[in-house]
Amino acid sequence: MKTLRLVVIGLLAVVVIAVAWRTITAPPVAAAQGSAKPLASVQQPNASQSSTLATATPVAVALEKETEERLGPFAISGNNYIVVLHKKHLAATEDTGAADGVVAMEIADTAGTVLYRRSFPLEADPESVTFWSVFAHVLSGTNGKGLLVKSGPDIDESVPDPESKASYEQIFGFVSGKLVPFSGPFFVTLEKPDASGVVRTQGALGSQADELRMALGTGRFVMIVPLRLDWAQGKLTLGPQCAETAAGGAHATCQYLIYDPSAYLQRPKAVTFVRLYSTPDEKSGRAERVVVKPVSQIEFLAYKADMVMKQPDASSPASPTDWPLKDMLQVGIAPNTDAWLQVRIDGKVGWIHSDEDLAAVGLPQPPDEPDAQ
Repeated sequence: MKTLRLVVIGLLAVVVIAVAWRTITAPPVAAAQGSAKPLASVQQPNASQSSTLATATPVAVALEKETEERLGPFAISGNNYIVVLHKKHLAATEDTGAADGVVAMEIADTAGTVLYRRSFPLEADPESVTFWSVFAHVLSGTNGKGLLVKSGPDIDESVPDPESKASYEQIFGFVSGKLVPFSGPFFVTLEKPDASGVVRTQGALGSQADELRMALGTGRFVMIVPLRLDWAQGKLTLGPQCAETAAGGAHATCQYLIYDPSAYLQRPKAVTFVRLYSTPDEKSGRAERVVVKPVSQIEFLAYKADMVMKQPDASSPASPTDWPLKDMLQVGIAPNTDAWLQVRIDGKVGWIHSDEDLAAVGLPQPPDEPDAQ
């Protein structure tokens, strides 16, 4: 299902990267310097996706009774939990094929008490069918353990997420003796289940938190954003803050890693050049003009951006008539801020950020995303 002059994520909402990132359903393209898109636009579904999910004409569901699939039990903090998937069959029509999809997901205890429920669409229009899949895993960290639920339209867990269709994750854990959601769904992390089906965090962040890595599309490439998972408070926040802060100190301007761009990088077809700055600041001095050839060795080293997070209330999931990820956790580049990409071109290291320079190193602005004004 189907944005550095820049804006979250698609944790790739919306094909991220011009020709690539076959989405994390393509998080919107980041806007260029001085015209970053507001956070609210970073991880929202694109227009066609919203239309498909919200206004598609439902196809009559076959008269067969709803079926159930049970995942688990999952042992968390001395208790066992079951994830119950309610599925329905979508009958084939002249325009669409048959499909079986999850229409609701419930988390229940061993006594059958439903502790959480989320609904999903099962719809079709003349061109496509919308059906969702759901998977669940124990999430194990140094400082805690919880339940990770992954969902998405027609996702396949066997395909590495940065190359797959849009998928989302949501974490549940114990706070004050109750199993609660730590946030709404968010774009997928890079952590994958091990041979036993358990997803493990990256490591400890202090005495009560662990780290996860979110894969977030900017529209040109995918960045890796660390998240801090606080088991005691039951919430997700942006990873450890950097020493340098943005103007006014409102946010941390941090340096982030870039996910392997080989799948979507567009090599220059002719000799061109970029303006390479020694530091990510146009006032730091005169930029060096560096030639870029079709055979140049180009490496993407880091991305510097001012990131912000917005957490909606996750205690009340979207209703069956809403977009199923209405309470989605939003992570993105702060509005009206600049962002820079550190590159190495034939051994020369520096920073770039204009549309022209980004395109020169193989990261053009997606053709379906108009220039920000």
